[in-house]
Amino acid sequence: MVPAANTPLVLTQGDPRGIGPELLLRLAADGELRDGDVVVGTPSWLERWAHALPQPWAAAGWARLQACLHAVDEEEPGAAQVRALERGVDLVLEQPGRALVTAPIDKRACHDAGFSFPGHTEYLAHRAGGVEVAMLMVGTRLRVVPVTIHVPLREVAEGLRTEAIVAAGRLLVAALRERFACPQPRVAVLGLNPHAGDRGLFGDEEARIIEPAIAVLRHEHAEITGPMPADAAFPAHDRGRFDAVLAMYHDQGLGPFKLVHFTDGVNMTLGLPFVRTSPDHGTALDIAGRGIADASSMRAAIHIARGERFA
Repeated sequence: MVPAANTPLVLTQGDPRGIGPELLLRLAADGELRDGDVVVGTPSWLERWAHALPQPWAAAGWARLQACLHAVDEEEPGAAQVRALERGVDLVLEQPGRALVTAPIDKRACHDAGFSFPGHTEYLAHRAGGVEVAMLMVGTRLRVVPVTIHVPLREVAEGLRTEAIVAAGRLLVAALRERFACPQPRVAVLGLNPHAGDRGLFGDEEARIIEPAIAVLRHEHAEITGPMPADAAFPAHDRGRFDAVLAMYHDQGLGPFKLVHFTDGVNMTLGLPFVRTSPDHGTALDIAGRGIADASSMRAAIHIARGERFA
């Protein structure tokens, strides 16, 4: 069942030097924040952006943000974004029923500040008790889960496991049923090699690793097709043949996804005891402070976190 669209949100500022604060100011001014929502961030950074941005909505957004701001008193950019994330997760875990929306972080700056996780997804899994998680990329036309996430490409084939494909597939099927009104999910499972191995000509991972996973997933009352070449699966998904694609590695899935949903895609973490979404883009330090950042992805992340459909 698709949840009711009334979920209160905890939103984190992300990198205070990037476009995260700008997006929060813009969306607050647009009325996207509701009573009961909380924004976790550094007041001095947010106020600085509110005065520096050339658009009139910046001041209006700051006035609205102050009413729902949970302050993190940390000026150093790397530590500021880490503390905001940590406190945001605290608030969600302390008050079940809230959803978490995270603005983009700078992974290098977080690492330099002592953050020992590759990204949001791994940290959230840790905070939830080491649960199995998957990264679902959501757009109006495409939905994609990569089985492996922040893994160097040279390590993907060696580290790919049937059990990991099954775990990611189960999370995807459950999400399609529970949040996207797909009672009988149709999922395309990609191969690893060119042409999905072409019957072993270009590799045997499809037969050894992926096909056994597909056999298990077909018992989960879902329509599972594959292993499929990515260049066949994505056009079929875009035409409505599938409800989602299960990719084997990061860029295999996110490359096609971002070609279609570069400005409005949403990253949703599956498997957590709470809903978490994020815009599908980075900190965009090169355009921060100019007031030109596209808020579509962050807006969509807010709507999905609340349980709303988005156009």
